[in-house]
Order: sequence, then C-alpha cells, then structure tokens
Amino acid sequence: MRPVRRRALIVVLPFVLAWAVVVATFAGLRDRLPDPLATHFGADGKADGFTGTGAFLSVVTAVLIGSGLLTLVPTLRLTKGLAAQRFAVALGYGMSGLLGYAFASLLFANADANADATRASRVSLPLWQLGIALAVAAVMGTLGVLLASRDAASAAGSGKRAAAPRLPLAKGEVATWTRSVGSPVLLAVGAGTALPGAVLVAVGSATGALLIVAGLVSTALARCRVTVDHRGLAVASWFAPRPRMRIPLDRIERATSREAAALSLGGWGYRVRGGGSALVFRSGDALFLTLATGREFAVTVDDAATAAALLNALIERDRPAAGERG
Repeated sequence: MRPVRRRALIVVLPFVLAWAVVVATFAGLRDRLPDPLATHFGADGKADGFTGTGAFLSVVTAVLIGSGLLTLVPTLRLTKGLAAQRFAVALGYGMSGLLGYAFASLLFANADANADATRASRVSLPLWQLGIALAVAAVMGTLGVLLASRDAASAAGSGKRAAAPRLPLAKGEVATWTRSVGSPVLLAVGAGTALPGAVLVAVGSATGALLIVAGLVSTALARCRVTVDHRGLAVASWFAPRPRMRIPLDRIERATSREAAALSLGGWGYRVRGGGSALVFRSGDALFLTLATGREFAVTVDDAATAAALLNALIERDRPAAGERG
C-alpha cells in the first residue's frame, strides 16, 4: 500500500469504525427506540432534550465522518510518515472512541422507551458512563500513538532533517526564490475573532475593538510571501510589502528542509518555542534555518528544499568563512 494511502487509512479508520458501530447499534435497536430519542441529559442524568431518529443519524454521520475528514486534510500534505503527527493522531483516535461510545450508549439508554415523549423523558444516562467513555478514549488514543509510531518507523528517514544540496551559482550571478503560502486556519480564526468583535462594537462594548485588532492580525498572517535572495530570508504579508520579517544572510549558518506538523511547531501563527521560533501556516514542507546565535527559525512553505539549497549556495559563495565552518 502506498504511504499516503496507508496514512490516510490510519487517520480515518477510527472515525469510520465508530460510525459503523453506532449505525449497527441503531439498526439492531431500531424497533425498540422511541422517536424522538432522548439525546441530552442534565447533571442529574435525566433527559431534558430530544432528537428525531432521522436527525440523530445525520448528526452522527456529520460529526464522525466530518471529524475524520478534517483530521485527514493535514495528513495528506505529509510525505514522510506520521512521526510529527503522533499527538494529532492520538487526539483523533481518542475523540472517535469518546464519541462512538457516547452515541452508542445513548441508543442503549433509549432502548425500550416508547414513542411517547413523556416516557422518553424518563430515560436516564448515569454519570459513570462518562468515566467509561473517557477510558475508551484513553485506550483509543494509546492505539493511535502506537500506529503512528509504527508508521513513522516504517518510513525511511521520517522526521529526520535532510541536508539540502547547494544550487550551482556562478560568482556574481543573481538568483531569487519566492513562494506564496496561505493558512485556512489563520483565516478562519481571524474572521471568527473579528466578526464577533464588530458585533460587540456595534452594541457599544469596548472589548470588541480588541477582538477586531486580534482578528485583523490573524487575517494579515493568513497569507504571506516567502522570499530568498542575496539578502537572506524575508516574509511579508499578502497585502503589503511592509511590515515584514527579514533574517539577513550573515545571520544564517545553514538551511535545511523537512516535513513538519503545525502542532509539532507549537501551533499556527508566529510561535516561540524552546531553542527557536517558527512562522506556521500549515503542516507540510518547511524551511529550517540554523542561526548564528545557535537558535533555529522555521517557516512552513512549499518547495522548501529549493529555498534551503539557494540559501546554502549563497552562504557558501558570499560568505566563504561560513562555508568553511559548516
């Protein structure tokens, strides 16, 4: 099986299995279930909310299959295994176990209640069921870690840094590399923060202004252009050349590229982590710079290997002393 298909199967499988278990449980109990079902329970375990049987299956499908597809998207961008995605895979497995058990136990709780809402309102779901659901989630999360680790071990060089080759540059030759990179996550966060802020400002709340500013900053970072040339590395927002982040060539010791997951770099946006910092747009190809200070800077961008090769060539050609030390 191809690596991409294997990873996709590993990531999506628990959600599909959880969905199949819930649907099979629903089919087996169909004649014993009321319509509507008791689907929401108060702190005392008594039913206080109801959902039609057809709507229930729609919700189950949307939640489980939708969650599986959302988890799959960043995985498909990786080409070297799930090593950097262990946490995300474990989270997905744990979520699928928790939701699958919760939906199935809800159906069993409704079994034998008749269609009368008065009887359905007597359905209860004991609090200890939550403990079992969390235990199932923990077991599934552990399984996810094991499967991700096995996939990482079977992929040669997964997660390991690879030295980038030097591009052949003649003395005095000018070369520039540039790519645009976008982040749907940052765009969604920006819009989701700015819009409520605008509503709050409209109703007279000063707090809304802070939300608008935060949303605009996130939106500004949602798409940037990364450029490598004789001056070093520059990252500028999509809407204006300035302000921009620049790392001069004389501050860079060497450049490499590798696959990286957004969570392994600390999340999306500008992240400060132990030993360095990163500008994270999405999971996938990333450029890593070892700086003269010993710290590391990373930016996620397509074709990072070419960017690293150009930087190393410029360092070697324009800074011979740095090339000899490297």
